[in-house]
Amino acid sequence: MNQLGNLDSKNSKEVIDLLKNANQVYNQTIILVTHDENIAKEANRIITINDGKIVSDIKYS
Repeated sequence: MNQLGNLDSKNSKEVIDLLKNANQVYNQTIILVTHDENIAKEANRIITINDGKIVSDIKYS
């Protein structure tokens, strides 16, 4: 997994895991903005925006 901000890869993974856990355990919606496709692939929904317009909205099970 690539880095999240200035975190090393181990701490980046821990942050992503904490966010995923909060989503599952507390039924919280997490909105994460990233240019990193590897981090985006951790999500269950990816909305892609180009020039201020939504160009795709993909939901994963």
